Amino acid sequence: MSGTLQFPTPIPMTNGNYPNLKFAVFTDNLSTITTAGYLNSGNINSATPLSNADIVMALYSYNTSTTTGTFGIFTVSIASSNGAITLTSWSNPGDAVLPTTANYLAHFTNTTGTISSGAANVTNPGNIAAGLSGTAGNLSSFPSAASKGSFIISATANPGNTNTTLTNAAMGQASSITIPDPVNAAGRLLIGAGATPFISGNFPVASGTGGLMVDSGVAATNLMQNNIVNTMTGAGQIILQKADGTEASNAVTASGNAGVITTSSLSTAGASSYAITWTNTKITATSVFSFCVQGGTNTVQNISFSCVPGSGSATLTIYNNTAATSLNGTILIGYTVL
Repeated sequence: MSGTLQFPTPIPMTNGNYPNLKFAVFTDNLSTITTAGYLNSGNINSATPLSNADIVMALYSYNTSTTTGTFGIFTVSIASSNGAITLTSWSNPGDAVLPTTANYLAHFTNTTGTISSGAANVTNPGNIAAGLSGTAGNLSSFPSAASKGSFIISATANPGNTNTTLTNAAMGQASSITIPDPVNAAGRLLIGAGATPFISGNFPVASGTGGLMVDSGVAATNLMQNNIVNTMTGAGQIILQKADGTEASNAVTASGNAGVITTSSLSTAGASSYAITWTNTKITATSVFSFCVQGGTNTVQNISFSCVPGSGSATLTIYNNTAATSLNGTILIGYTVL
């Protein structure tokens, strides 16, 4: 046994005690000295034989140059069949499995109290808190791929000492809920106020700008769609945004989809026209118009209209189609812009 510098020798003042405490020095490592039969050789000291009850304290992996080694305590077992001697490293049930990693959670690896910080799935039968009152903490979950970020659950201070609880409704199946990508550095989930915030079949609407949703009170079947034919009910109607205006000096402002333009008192001669520059933010170059006379002081009824649209304005022209008679007052022109 070239690796045995000192065979297990009784410690002074303990010789003759039972069990015997003995000390040894080995240059071999732990795996080698705990191999069955390691101590079975011609170098066994017959004056200090080993027994099953002995306890051996030893330095192993001993370096004679530096006079350093690793200390261990071993129990002895001797096989009755062939006399093979085996040293077994003694460990306290509460020992930690080395090496440990700084700042990692410790957990039990068995039912006898051995502790480790190695990778494992661990369970806590009670609550787990990240941080404490006045000290911030968060929960971070990392994906399997390295350097791909993490999912963090973090608390924000409330105005008062109140808790925010996130829980699931009872689900009748296994479900995986995915938070969509807001395609932005910040995003909000929509949430309804109250335990049952919505009526089935109703359309939800935003309440404020914080993501709170409320029931609109409007059934989704009563909403119009822009890609189908919508049929109005007997009580249903479309009301366009209305804006009226009064013309003066060949100009008027009336920014609506519908309304009434009141002209100045006109005296346009027969077979002549009167042009008005009409400012209306609803008008585009592709707008469609309809006009009708809705009254006024003018009594000459044979008139017509033309309208050339632009961006935000149009040129509205009134034609007096009665050759021998001039217009003689104001005209109320009802208009629609589509």
